[in-house]
Amino acid sequence: MTALLWSMMKARRGLAAITLVLAAMAAAAAAAGPIYQAAATVSLRTVEVGAAAIDEQALVGLAAGDPRERGGMPDEPAPLPYVPGFTTVGGSMVEGTGAAVTGDAPMFLVWREGACEHLSIVKGRCAAGEREVVLREDVATRIGASVGGDFTFTQPQPIGGRDRPQPEPLTVVGLYARPAVDDPFWVGRPALLGLDATAAFTNERTVAAVSPGPVQTVDLLVSADAFTDLGTLRDDLEDADAQLVAAGYGTDSNLPDLIARIDAGEKQLASSLLLAVIPLVLLCWLVLFITVAGGVEQRRGELGLTALRGVPGRTRWLLSSAETAMPVLLAMIPGYLLGYAVTALLARFVLPGAPPVEPGWASMAYAAVAVLGALAAGLLAQVRALTTPVLGLLRRARVRRRGGLVGGVEVAVGALALVAGYQVAAGGAGSGGVGLLAPLCVSLGLGLLAARAVGVPAERYGRRALRKGRLRTGLAALTLARGSGTHWIVMLLTVVFGLLGFALTARDVADRAWQDRARVEGGAARVLSVTPLPVPALLHAVRAADPEGRYAMAAARVNIAEDTKVLAVDSSRLGVAALWPSSYGPVSAADTGKLLRPKQVEPLLLQAGALEVTVTLDDLTEGGQAAVTLRLTSTKGSLALARIDKLRPGTGTYRIETPYCADAPCLLKQVQVDLFTRGRYRVDLTVGGISDGDGKPLFTADQLATHQWRLPAETAARPVPAMDLSDKGMRLKLESVLTPDIRVFSDSAPTPLPVVASGTLPDELSAYAGTVRVAVDRVGTLNQVPRYGVHGTLVDLEYLDMRLGQDSDATDPEVWLAADTPDSVVEKLGANGLMIVGERTEADQRRLYGQQAPALALWFLAAAAFTGIVFAAGGLLVTAVLERGRTDNGLDVLRGQGLPAGVVRGAALGGRWALVGAGSLIGLVAAAGSWLLASRVVPIFSDGAATIPAASLPDPVPVLVPVVVALLVLLTTCVVATRVAAGTDRKVA
Repeated sequence: MTALLWSMMKARRGLAAITLVLAAMAAAAAAAGPIYQAAATVSLRTVEVGAAAIDEQALVGLAAGDPRERGGMPDEPAPLPYVPGFTTVGGSMVEGTGAAVTGDAPMFLVWREGACEHLSIVKGRCAAGEREVVLREDVATRIGASVGGDFTFTQPQPIGGRDRPQPEPLTVVGLYARPAVDDPFWVGRPALLGLDATAAFTNERTVAAVSPGPVQTVDLLVSADAFTDLGTLRDDLEDADAQLVAAGYGTDSNLPDLIARIDAGEKQLASSLLLAVIPLVLLCWLVLFITVAGGVEQRRGELGLTALRGVPGRTRWLLSSAETAMPVLLAMIPGYLLGYAVTALLARFVLPGAPPVEPGWASMAYAAVAVLGALAAGLLAQVRALTTPVLGLLRRARVRRRGGLVGGVEVAVGALALVAGYQVAAGGAGSGGVGLLAPLCVSLGLGLLAARAVGVPAERYGRRALRKGRLRTGLAALTLARGSGTHWIVMLLTVVFGLLGFALTARDVADRAWQDRARVEGGAARVLSVTPLPVPALLHAVRAADPEGRYAMAAARVNIAEDTKVLAVDSSRLGVAALWPSSYGPVSAADTGKLLRPKQVEPLLLQAGALEVTVTLDDLTEGGQAAVTLRLTSTKGSLALARIDKLRPGTGTYRIETPYCADAPCLLKQVQVDLFTRGRYRVDLTVGGISDGDGKPLFTADQLATHQWRLPAETAARPVPAMDLSDKGMRLKLESVLTPDIRVFSDSAPTPLPVVASGTLPDELSAYAGTVRVAVDRVGTLNQVPRYGVHGTLVDLEYLDMRLGQDSDATDPEVWLAADTPDSVVEKLGANGLMIVGERTEADQRRLYGQQAPALALWFLAAAAFTGIVFAAGGLLVTAVLERGRTDNGLDVLRGQGLPAGVVRGAALGGRWALVGAGSLIGLVAAAGSWLLASRVVPIFSDGAATIPAASLPDPVPVLVPVVVALLVLLTTCVVATRVAAGTDRKVA
């Protein structure tokens, strides 16, 4: 039996080789999915961790006092927690004042494990011995410290303490540059980065010597290796958090948000990739089915003679099955290795970071399933021949069958596939997963139906062409209609082009969506994040750095209680800094800025080391006292209160020291009157002119009167004064039994506030937990707005700051820069007091979207679709090989009847081209139908954000060019297949 089997395979070694190759390709396709998924998961973790915010990359712990007083043993500190994949960094710090030769500065004396590896030492060395410190270079220059010089550190006096702490002598051994705020090692702590006060780094012994109870820090810094098992990671983090809490630490982290994001991305990646493998494996099985079925047809006579000689049916089944099974089973190992090699090559060029590609049990299991499926396909292809009676096997000319049970089953399966495609496409938007089977189901269903239907019009057209004497065209059409296995090739090509068209469309739409979202959410070509500071200081710094308004614009987020997302911008510069794609609408950025800022504001700016304010107190509750407070904001960022206590009856001039306004102008934002009375509140006072310390007028009474002021909103519980503006100044008068709100805001912004929005917008916006309500007037509508897309609002930053009337810093302040902004402008921003803590660009954001889970999945979908073209080409070549030596089929039988060889060759080539044309056309129709049904389930963004609407249709060029290339490849394959089929070697393969 074994010898007979080997002789059969040797006699048909060509067919055996083809079967081996196809089975190996099926195994390779099946193994590629899990292998690529494992590598892509590693890449995804690295990308997400690198793009995460600082507070998402660490579990931070903070505790005051000696750690030995909080942990188990009194003479032993509590052990630091350990989590696999994390770096545990201990530290301690003491707040105080550092002094050198020419001055002092608020400072933290800090020990942080491993700090020397992350500090950029510009002079000297890092601290190693006891009582050695390194200082930041600019702070050392300011206080006169130098390497090798003396330095003292003094702790603040304790509350209620009598003894003032003594200065601790230290030695400066090095100077360091400002640390990078985006380095996760510093976990965003202002004390370490020098955002609140500078840090002097030393060793643990020095901190312990200076203070017996320093503030203790423990930070667990995450790496991509920690996300191997998310369930275990969550448990380990909970244990570490509990351990820190038990040791007396307060903990904080947004790391669970990063874990949830990576978990969702991995699930999305897994479902999308593994389902992308299914079409590839099915295509391999289909080509293998065609191959085995064709091979069986070649040996129909042999099977008939075997049955005629009385060989038992079981033996005939065993021999025929073994001839197919042997190469299929032998293909397992080379197929797996092929899949591994191709996936490693794809991962190297496609996946960010080129992660290592490793084999695994899952990929082996998928390859085994693919091989078993290939075996089943091969056995199924032999059923018809092995169940045909002997007479049918010995008949050289086969009888054409029209329809019948097989045709009915194929039509039924095609209809069911179309229904299944519609069902799986009904999933949620961006869900991916099983929804991505829709193009396969639609293409398969349409291919089965079209394969049965294409023969009728092709035959009619062929007969008509023959009657008109067009032999090549007519014979080519009849070949399409009557050729052996034609309907299988049509179905194969339909599925291939259906998947290719869908994959190319999805990739193009996703790529455009990534670009559009990067532009919208980025807002500008470059966006600089700066440390929080008041709006006037932000505006002044940006305008001073770019006085002509050609490159830079200030912006900030607004905390609004409603769902409305508001972005405040320096609207006079919106046209030069903001990216403004056509999707925003017909209104330009410059025109939008004009709508937001219909008139110029008139801020009350003053610059003086001291102020003299004229106040007239005409009436006051008997026995009461009154005070006036001027709320000032320096353009350098400091907030201050200039207060006049105990006003005297009549007119008086009061002097207030304002050193914070000596070097930089200050903005007068608010005048507040405080009453200290019992019973009724009654006051009548007038704020007159304001002069500097030398008596030079800054604002006359008439200027104050002509300025635009605003009273707070009156409520039943908080009455407001009556305001009268005259040439004597601003008069405030009030009489009430309720506690009044006597604040007057400098507000020259229009009422209601003009805004431009996309989406719905309420008439009022509520800010600061509902304590401030701002009436708005929608002066323009855009399809999308910068940063927030289809649901957002733009408002002028200076207007809004006046209207809110708060003294707090701007929320998430930013500087938007044009693409051609020179470096000198960025340098001036720093010189003007802005501390840049981060930078992002449109290109960076676009690159991030192209590295997240949807992009990695779409890469594999595209690769799988192009691999399908290889299978289609293989199918065409396989049919050509099977035609060689066949005298009962094909056009060669017409040569004996005088048909020229050129006509025969032309008809054969034309028939194959007709096959490709019909299959590709139907496949592209299937792709279009699949996209209309399933476009909403294609994953584009990992967070499912709806900032922008994705395009419904792709650009023609990125889709049609690869399709045309694929067509040319298959048409060229047809030329090769025609020559193979007409080869001189007439031996049966």
